[in-house]
Order: sequence, then C-alpha cells, then structure tokens
Amino acid sequence: MGLTSRERVLMALNHEETDRVPIDLGSSRSTGINANAYQDLKRYLGNDKETICFDVKQDLAYADFDILRRLGVDVVILPRLVPSIGIPIDKLVPGELPQNGGSCLLSEAFRPKDIGGGTWGVFDDEGHLLAKRPKDGLYFDECYNPLKEAETPEDIDKNLKLPTISDYEMEWLHNRAKDIYENTDFCISGATSTSLFEKGWKDWGMQTFMENLYVEPELIAYYLDKMTDAYIVMMERYLEAVGDYVTVVQNNDDFGEQRGMLLSPETYRKFFKPRHARINEAIRKKKKDIHISLHCCGGIAPIIGDIIESGYDILNPIQKECANMDPYQIKKEFGSKMTIWGGACSTQTTLTHGTIEEIIAECKEMIKCYAPGGGFVYSQIHNIQAGISPEKILAVFDTALKYGVPEFYRK
Repeated sequence: MGLTSRERVLMALNHEETDRVPIDLGSSRSTGINANAYQDLKRYLGNDKETICFDVKQDLAYADFDILRRLGVDVVILPRLVPSIGIPIDKLVPGELPQNGGSCLLSEAFRPKDIGGGTWGVFDDEGHLLAKRPKDGLYFDECYNPLKEAETPEDIDKNLKLPTISDYEMEWLHNRAKDIYENTDFCISGATSTSLFEKGWKDWGMQTFMENLYVEPELIAYYLDKMTDAYIVMMERYLEAVGDYVTVVQNNDDFGEQRGMLLSPETYRKFFKPRHARINEAIRKKKKDIHISLHCCGGIAPIIGDIIESGYDILNPIQKECANMDPYQIKKEFGSKMTIWGGACSTQTTLTHGTIEEIIAECKEMIKCYAPGGGFVYSQIHNIQAGISPEKILAVFDTALKYGVPEFYRK
C-alpha cells in the first residue's frame, strides 16, 4: 500500500525522501491559482463544479478536490474566516469573476462600490475605503492606513484593530478542518494570517512605517509588541480549534524585493526576528510537533539563517530570479535545516513567457536541485496568474508526477 498524501508531506517535512515529491497547489494564498486561470483549467479537465473565489483581493480560487487529485496535490489550505480585506467567506452566493472571467461563488459580504472611473472599492462598516480595484484590473490594492498619523502610544491604542479570533471562527475552522481530516487524506496547512512587517506597512503606510523604524523606534517597538502579544493569544486559540488536524501553520512577511532586502538585516534582527521567535515559541508550546512556514518573497539570502533561528522550519518560495537567491547554494547551505516549499517553476518568467518544453525543463532541474534528502514540497513560485493556459499548468504538475521520484533525481 502506498503513502497517503498526509504521510508523504510529513515525511518530506521530516527530511525523508518519499515515493515522490509532495505537491502543492493552493495550500496558502501564495501558492494558489488565479480564479480566472482556474476557470479555464477546470473546463479543460471537464470539471463542471462551480468555481469558488475565496480571496477576492487576489482573485484566488479554492480548488475542487477532484482537480487537486488530478494534479497530484497532497496538501490543502485551511483558510481563515476572513482571508483578506475584511470579507468573511462562511456564506457564498453566485457572482462574477473580474474581466469577464465567468460565473463563480463569492462571499455574500462582498459588495464593492463603484468609486469612479471604473474603479471598485471595498469599504468597512465604518466607511473606510479598505481596498480598490482599478478599471480592467484583477486585484484589489489595500489602501487604508489607520496609523498613518499616529504619533503616540495612545494614538496606536485608539486606532489599531488588533488581530483576534472569535468563538464563531474557532467553531467554523474546527468543523472545516475536521471534515477535511476525516474524509480525505490531504495534509492540511493552516493559513493563519500572522504578519508583523507587512502588517506594519499596511497599518502605517509603507513610507511612514519605514521612516519610523529609524526615527521613531520606540513607537514602532510599542506597536510591534502589541501585535506580537495579540498574535500569541490568537494562535493559542487557533490551535485549540484545529491543532488536532493541521500539520503546518503558515505565516507571511515579505522582507525582500527583486534586488535584495527591503530593510537592512540589522533592522530585521532588531525589530522582527525576536518577535517572530516569541510567536513561534508560543505556537510550539501549544503544539510541539507543528511545522511553521514563513512566506517571504524577494532577495532574502542574508537572513535565511535568522529565519531558521527564529523558529521557522519551512520557507516559501525561494524566488530564484531575485538577487543572491541561487537554488543550489540555498539547498546546500540550508536544505538540512528547513523545508523548501515552492521554487519549482517561476511564474514571473518561465510559466508566463516560456514554452511547454521550457517549463518542463525548469521543473525537472528544480526537482534535481531540491528533492534529494527530502525537505522539499513542490509548487510553483507564487500564485499562477490569469491567462496561463491549462496546458502550461498541467506541464508543471505532470512533470512532478513523472519526474519527482528518487529514480530520477538521484541520477
């Protein structure tokens, strides 16, 4: 009898080679597929189930399990009740995807307003414009910065909405996770929505937050400590709800960009590393054997060792187009200390602009690079975008099914 998907992922996370590399599509909001592209893939494969767009900010699909099984996927997402921009997904209604993408199911609470010039806006209950999608766009850009004018701790206390998890969400998550765990063999990855750096520049605005790291360090420390304390309480409650079912909890903080880091390694180590470590320590105190993933884009090579030291044992995605992110060097230096999740095919270059043959060649090369010794979960680098053909998508995943085996990558 072969391995179950859950067993396959767990072995890889424990740095054991498996019958084939475990595969992911959509287990986080950074390894997913655009709902418009998913619509095309679904039709191509003859699946007539309604498309669910669970993250309207990024226009991401919650893929049908039959589609995932066809692709060989081993791990699925447990999304938060409110994945993004304040919109809960517990009640779905018929809707339409952007750019004539076709019919789908959307949150009942998704009621964007035309704010002029073809731009659509999402507002909270207090009338704040949270995000807007430009004419002919697919995605909403967040634009509300409640702390932009904050100058004192009192300003933070007055205007900051701390991360929480309600009793209702705990029950909703528990029931959803229990159903997946008992009725499938998928591994479950919990998208927990914890973030300090990204949340900081969303709350303050990028320029204000980055400036205040240097000119108002005590004020930023006060903010980050409040966020850290709140995340610890939130994660303790989260694991009370789903700790029996999830194998991975997944967090996000993009410290990098194409040419390197967005802030100096020293600033990262002063403000963010110790607070990440506190959160991760609390998570493992609650559930000792949990695996903790950090999604972190960009050229972050100078701090990969620090990320591991702060308690993360999974890093997504290894964005190889960015400065100093050489896959072979990263695997050699860090591959025994963390699981590399993603990195199989670039959505920025090859998947978007390459041929089928180039896609297959890149995926085979990355399997050869990352798979030996375990510690690798196969996925594309970030979300598959709209306009990517079903043939290209199938090339990515069929390559893993055919070549993600020891007989190939040990040659």
